[in-house]
Amino acid sequence: MGSAPRVIEIRKGITMATSTSRSTGSFTAFRVRGIPVRLHWTLLLFIPYLAFLLSAQFSTLERLAGMQHVRLHLPPLVWGALLALGLFASIAIHELAHTFVATRYGGKVRAITLMLLGGVSEAVRMPRRPLYEGVMALAGPATSIGLGLVFVLLDVAIGHTADDVKLGLFYLAWMNFTLGLFNLIPAFPMDGGRILRAALAGVLGRERATVIAVAIGRAFAILIGVLGLWSGNWLVILVAAFVFVGAGAELAAERIHGALAGLRIGDLVPALRRAPVTIDVDATLADALARMHELDRLDLVAIDREGAPVSVIEARDIAFVPVEARAAVPIEDYVRTLPPRHVIIPWHANVGDALEQAIEAGAPHIVVIDDRRGTNRVVGSISIAEIEAAAHLQAIEGARIPPPVARAARPT
Repeated sequence: MGSAPRVIEIRKGITMATSTSRSTGSFTAFRVRGIPVRLHWTLLLFIPYLAFLLSAQFSTLERLAGMQHVRLHLPPLVWGALLALGLFASIAIHELAHTFVATRYGGKVRAITLMLLGGVSEAVRMPRRPLYEGVMALAGPATSIGLGLVFVLLDVAIGHTADDVKLGLFYLAWMNFTLGLFNLIPAFPMDGGRILRAALAGVLGRERATVIAVAIGRAFAILIGVLGLWSGNWLVILVAAFVFVGAGAELAAERIHGALAGLRIGDLVPALRRAPVTIDVDATLADALARMHELDRLDLVAIDREGAPVSVIEARDIAFVPVEARAAVPIEDYVRTLPPRHVIIPWHANVGDALEQAIEAGAPHIVVIDDRRGTNRVVGSISIAEIEAAAHLQAIEGARIPPPVARAARPT
């Protein structure tokens, strides 16, 4: 997905997504405690469709609620729209519960995105202790079930008046009970699967617990996929596909985390960067392009006169400048127009911490410096995509980067 950083996502049942950020194709509707809640374009298409389906089956909905013999004031299409909006409002509250508990235990969530099959919390840092992850996973279903109970009590409290309100309360309760109980199914990557992994991790270790939870999740995905094919329900088939793919993505993410455990960010630089790839801010864009040709790469770290990193300039930046003007444009002037796209990390920092910092900042590049003796000399740079690639290779090989490479990374 280009240079957009990946994120770790909290997935569950009908509130699922794939492993990449969902900021593309969405817009921020509102913020809660500074966390943007986004609406994806698929949701904007799906809500009218769901409203139509619910209105078309409204007589069945009335019968299930025991209200087929009472006079309702709102027409079926309005009820369909209200119930569809109520469902996604319930999902948003479900996601916010995860988010608040995650941040309480040291996690950090960048955004919540509501989309076709529900919602996803985009976490740049997850609680690592099994107990905390289990509590975070339980928070969503517990909140949904709690909301369901509140709506039941309100339904009882208003008695036999306000039939329209009673119908709304009945289905809000039913939707929240369904959302909470469905997500408690012990199939990874749903909430129940995360709770299962948290329970197993204390005994088997996190990676082995993830393997077991993922296997159960995939078996569950196959089962609901078969049911979807049997019934001809394309939404159920989509849920099955996302559960299966999401389980695999979670396993890959866990293996990447294991492959990077204990590594410094400097340990990865020599494997991917044979020399510091810098250029002085006094140089021009034409000089930068020539330097990229020389090094056979598409980005350079622009450094100031003291050698400290200022920005990362990419070949695609230069492509927007007319050829005849490149020799007259100093890098120092041009980088002021560029968006922030890098973080500065000391060579001895943990790789996982460096990744979290870069993802939180939305920066695809990590500039590695030697911060000893008060200097900020650039010793290399690496992108999030390259770290992921290196971690994938290490995970496949079943071993971490060997010590000789790590020793070579130490700045002199």
